[in-house]
Amino acid sequence: MKTFLITIAAVFITLTAVVYQRLTGPTNPKRVEFAVDGFEYKARFIRSTETLLTLDNYKDSKEQSKIEITLKRVDRDSLVKIESMKLLYRIYPGNDTLSVTEGVKSSKGFLFSLPSQPPAGKLIYYPVINMDNGEEMPISTNGVIIRFKSPVPGWALIPHVFLMFFAMLLSNLAGIMAFFKHKRALKIALLTLFMFALGGLFFGPIVQKFAFGAYWTGWPFGADLTDNKTLLVFVFWLIAYLMNRKRERRYLLIIASIITILVYTIPHSTAGSQFDHEKGVVVTG
Repeated sequence: MKTFLITIAAVFITLTAVVYQRLTGPTNPKRVEFAVDGFEYKARFIRSTETLLTLDNYKDSKEQSKIEITLKRVDRDSLVKIESMKLLYRIYPGNDTLSVTEGVKSSKGFLFSLPSQPPAGKLIYYPVINMDNGEEMPISTNGVIIRFKSPVPGWALIPHVFLMFFAMLLSNLAGIMAFFKHKRALKIALLTLFMFALGGLFFGPIVQKFAFGAYWTGWPFGADLTDNKTLLVFVFWLIAYLMNRKRERRYLLIIASIITILVYTIPHSTAGSQFDHEKGVVVTG
């Protein structure tokens, strides 16, 4: 019963962290609520999409990427009665003149074409509704930043996501077990260390290579926060495990678990890879 309750607690903490990650982060969809003629609407703005361009062939490319902005009435699950919508956009960061793309109505909202960018390239766009009386209504005045990435094959992405989820689960499990002096705490800590090594330090760089063209952009080569926080968690768990092999120091397992939770509160992809159009290279931090 004790092990069962500890496992339930670990699962709850892990699922809470997963939900938090899905709702935050610069590449997860941005959700906005707004009103038109007294009716409340919800919009979902895409902040990450794929590109077939590379760092070698992006110049003078005319390739377009499709994105869909979904719209719903708050009081009912149906397509809103907004007839037209457009996006004003430009390269980000930068001060270029804004360009315009008109939306095509879809079953869920509007489809837009944006000029494809190289891996880690970004655009900022401003959604605008065209009113029946000829007026325009901006939805997100601060703009929405969208980052482009190259396609990542499932054989690399799926194990990465799966292993990182179970690494977090085992981390919580090991920390709670150590707190309650469970005899299996150290074994779970070893599994946690293995999951972070395989999911974060093996499959993680492979995913990043496919997506942005570099295996590792964290310390000491760059300032990519995702890479650095993965390395930090792995080091903490390595120290905690090694220091408990000959002498029991349960507090180190608890600290490593708490550090992992704190690291997971940092939204994924924060301070990540970004294409510098002036230099023609991907930068981090």
